[in-house]
Amino acid sequence: MRARIDVVYCAGWDPQARTPVGTMTEDRARERDRAGEPYAVLLGGGGRRRALLQVSWRDHYLGVFLFDEQERRVRAYDYRELAAGLLHLRRYEEWRHLSPDEPEFEGKGWHFTLTPRTVSEYASAELRLGGCLEMGPDLPERHRTLLRARFGDWTAYADGRMLGFAADDALSLMPAAHEERPESPAGAWSVPRGARPRHLEALFTPGSRFADDECGVATVTVPKTAGVLRLPTGSVIAADPGTLREGDEPFTVPVPPGEYPVVLATMTWDDTGWGETTAAMLRVLDRPTVSWELAVRPGQDTRLLGEREFYGFGVDSGTGSFLDAAGRGALIELCKEGVELGETTDPGTGANLVAYPSGMGDGSYPVWIGRTEEGEVTCMVADTLILRDAQPLPPTAPDPTVFLSPVPESDAPRPRPGNVGEASDFISAIIARMVEFKEIRMRGQRAEALPHRCPRARRHRLRSA
Repeated sequence: MRARIDVVYCAGWDPQARTPVGTMTEDRARERDRAGEPYAVLLGGGGRRRALLQVSWRDHYLGVFLFDEQERRVRAYDYRELAAGLLHLRRYEEWRHLSPDEPEFEGKGWHFTLTPRTVSEYASAELRLGGCLEMGPDLPERHRTLLRARFGDWTAYADGRMLGFAADDALSLMPAAHEERPESPAGAWSVPRGARPRHLEALFTPGSRFADDECGVATVTVPKTAGVLRLPTGSVIAADPGTLREGDEPFTVPVPPGEYPVVLATMTWDDTGWGETTAAMLRVLDRPTVSWELAVRPGQDTRLLGEREFYGFGVDSGTGSFLDAAGRGALIELCKEGVELGETTDPGTGANLVAYPSGMGDGSYPVWIGRTEEGEVTCMVADTLILRDAQPLPPTAPDPTVFLSPVPESDAPRPRPGNVGEASDFISAIIARMVEFKEIRMRGQRAEALPHRCPRARRHRLRSA
């Protein structure tokens, strides 16, 4: 049997109106595809919408969303192009609803998430169904890698069975008749991007002011010098000194060896007068910073970050620090005895670190690398995130810097891509195993909660669980 797939090119999808917005011609969509600009593709058939593709090659992104019969997005594939022509599955999500009128992404059914790793065949799977079940299934590279298809070959990303047709149906993709319409905010979408630096220059500029919804207004005070860091190799590590270990790797971007001051950004809340440390800067060059990028360690790729995500260093003792990788071994032993804020020096080697309060306490914090117009490193700033969501107030100066996201070099072998339908079946099998395991556990818990009037019945139930 032949099944017709109607193709609509558009700017996005309005989930409330259940309609495409910013419809455009195929030629216009092709132009945006060549330029790497974002656009969307809506696939329909049999009287309803079947799938939505969101494409932005300049951001290395492809999103595939499959609809249910109520035209809710219930399956989502997030792909990133990490090598030319190859798409890596960053995350898969699936939602199941208990009733036809539940809103998408918020149903009372269950939610499944699968996050593959880039350097191994392991993945992290999480199923929220009457609690949370986590597992680490294998996910072979052929099921987490796809070839980037030619423009118009949309069933390479969602085949017939994924679209709800029979396996032996022959699919025909046909442009649907529609009028070209202007874009609408209702259906606007943006590529899920990692966190961006905010207010970094202003955090170190006395007199800058910020408004926070929960804590009120903050005024930046004069920065303080926490100490001078010695960097014999220039390989910088940011870490919690209380839990420093050999696994704390330096950032991939080094700085010239030397001695550099660590300066703390400080502020006070106007209502309480309470002061806090909002950032710590390793100052390398006293020159203007024109761009920022996220500091990463080997194996970390910013193209894999989701909305507002970042790679950071973990904190368990409420303290962060900068140090050189050459002194890590000696400082690990020294830090076991405790670390004070400011400089800590190992008397045997002369290796030191500079510690500072971590602002929000325990958690994870990003480090941003500043560069000159010529690309030289001006500084590294650990943002303690206190004012990340605050809004600047006068006289805070606008931030003229730009954010860069360099693509890491890789000599890893190219993965062998597979078939999207087989990958879908493989993921469905993982889900089925986890659902079965979870339901068996839930039945056992319900059985244990029953009143045990008969010892014989109790013994039977225990054996069955």
